[in-house]
Amino acid sequence: MRPRGSTLLAALFGAALLLTGCGASPGTAPVTPSDGAAFPVTVRHAFGETTVPAPPQRVVALGMNDLAVAQAVGAPVVGAVRSSGDSGPVLPYLEPLPPEVLAIEPDGTLPLEQIAAFRPDLVLGVSAFQITDRAAYDALSRIAPTVTFAEGLYTSSMQDDARQIGRALGRADAVETLVAEAERRIAETRDGLPGLAGRTYLFGQARGEILPMVVGEQNQSTAFLRSLGLEVPASFRDAPASDALAPGTVGVSYEEVGRLSEADLLLMTFAGAGDRARFEGDELVRRVRAVRQGTYTPVTLDQAIALQAPNVVSVGWLLDGLRPALERVAAG
Repeated sequence: MRPRGSTLLAALFGAALLLTGCGASPGTAPVTPSDGAAFPVTVRHAFGETTVPAPPQRVVALGMNDLAVAQAVGAPVVGAVRSSGDSGPVLPYLEPLPPEVLAIEPDGTLPLEQIAAFRPDLVLGVSAFQITDRAAYDALSRIAPTVTFAEGLYTSSMQDDARQIGRALGRADAVETLVAEAERRIAETRDGLPGLAGRTYLFGQARGEILPMVVGEQNQSTAFLRSLGLEVPASFRDAPASDALAPGTVGVSYEEVGRLSEADLLLMTFAGAGDRARFEGDELVRRVRAVRQGTYTPVTLDQAIALQAPNVVSVGWLLDGLRPALERVAAG
């Protein structure tokens, strides 16, 4: 899910697994200033340690989850990545930011000159797929203190990723409020739909001749749906990933599409309009159990991005959108 439009999801499948207004929005913590007494603060990450000497005043958020958490706690974001979802450049669960802020294209490149032009005093790259190696990190660090993922991209929980961002911003307490609200919404949904416990699901994408299914145990989408009581079917949990796809992803051909009947809930997104038409028009797909029983659910690109790599700010919005599908499965 990286480049523009529907191709963003395809790139995120490859990269991630391999995918302020008048009042607070539902996933937003009360805006509080950073704790100046906590600075300087040193944050450990995959490339070593970064010291942030003072409360940041000009933050660049390279990843969408960096932006979501930073914006939700009222950090002074001056530059950020654009969303490539259906709703346009603004993340659908946050208040809009002006185009001069949402100016970084999510095309996988690292626009160093553009980042430097924002004159940042902190670069957040906890969810940034542009930071692929030490050289990329070093280049950013020459511009401003840069904080990345703790070990690898999307290898920590969404809660710990949020805390990493909160430490860098000096807003740990505000981030804990976001974490608590996300966990409350998950528990509320799980407890309100006890029929989800023990049910199975598959989440994937129709892309040309192949249907990549996100099934890895450590994937953030797997962890998120597991927290609701849902599990990947056993045969997919044990299936080896294809060398042609990303780690944690199993490819299913149209000839093998009957395997999708192992799932009680089938969540699908599409690389293009033609892919959806082909998938839904395929005779073998029409025989898949979830399709026949009405628990097949096409998800929007915005939803797919949030499901592929959830963050604590997007949880409530994502659960609201998935609620009808979850209710159908729980009642089955």
